[in-house]
Amino acid sequence: MGRPVAQDSSQAAYRDGRGESRVGDNLIGAGWMIASCVAATGMSVGVRTLSEHLEAPMIAFLRCLLGLWILAPMLLDGTLPGVRLTRPWLHLLRGVLMGGALNFGYFALGALELTTATLLFFLAPVFATVLAGPILGERVGAPRWAAVGAGFLGAILILRPGAAPLEAGAVAAVASALCFAVSLMMSRIIGREDGPRAVMVTSTVVATLISLPPALLVWRLPDSLTLWGWITFLVLASSARMYADIAAYTRGEAGFIAPFSYLRLLLVGLAGWLLFSEIPDEWEALGGSVIVLSTLVIAYRERRAGRAVSDGAPGPGP
Repeated sequence: MGRPVAQDSSQAAYRDGRGESRVGDNLIGAGWMIASCVAATGMSVGVRTLSEHLEAPMIAFLRCLLGLWILAPMLLDGTLPGVRLTRPWLHLLRGVLMGGALNFGYFALGALELTTATLLFFLAPVFATVLAGPILGERVGAPRWAAVGAGFLGAILILRPGAAPLEAGAVAAVASALCFAVSLMMSRIIGREDGPRAVMVTSTVVATLISLPPALLVWRLPDSLTLWGWITFLVLASSARMYADIAAYTRGEAGFIAPFSYLRLLLVGLAGWLLFSEIPDEWEALGGSVIVLSTLVIAYRERRAGRAVSDGAPGPGP
């Protein structure tokens, strides 16, 4: 009689076909995340190009206003009136935060090099980890706190306070990451109660309304077809990124997909070099590496804890 061969759950899954399906879904999810990185890079290039002709609040408002088209399918199928808002004030707060993240982020992209701004946007999952305790009541262990400390160290290396003048664009990039992180916390709360459609509707509408007052202070519409073309490109890239993010985390496992979002750094760096002759210095490279490492640790710990990493996926950006 031969010795019995132990089979773990993963081996059994592969034998009955579920493993192959999971691998396939993960690869498709990774493909969608790569598409998201390409779209996010297009967004950054669009904002940077437009910022040479328009103020950041004007760009943000036009992007929000024209982005309302994503609500059209809900209007056509009659589901928009049925959207439930269990806690309207939390929806309002999240929309305000998203509007703030967008406006701060667009200002940063116009004031800083693309790579520098994007690296600072990656602080969002670090902030989200800090806030998970007081807002969501989650226990943050020592490894995640160490990763948080490393993330902030990376930011200090990039900003070098005292050694170099602190630019308004850098402050705006950090503020954008913080607003985005808090909005992620709100998403976890209201998304469980009212569903993703309600979150999308209220965020889109409120962010548009919040972006109007600062836009009125610098009001100037694009005065050429070329600029309107860039605005259209920005809206389409933003919508494509949103769809790709949803498709990626719907199809694949968050722990497998999240690291692919770092491709955005490579694509943004390449775009900044080719289109705007930007080359990050050694401090930005070092600080960025530390931030990336810290967010990878956070993503790994979230996966071990059984929580979805998608809520705090790296590289949110505007």
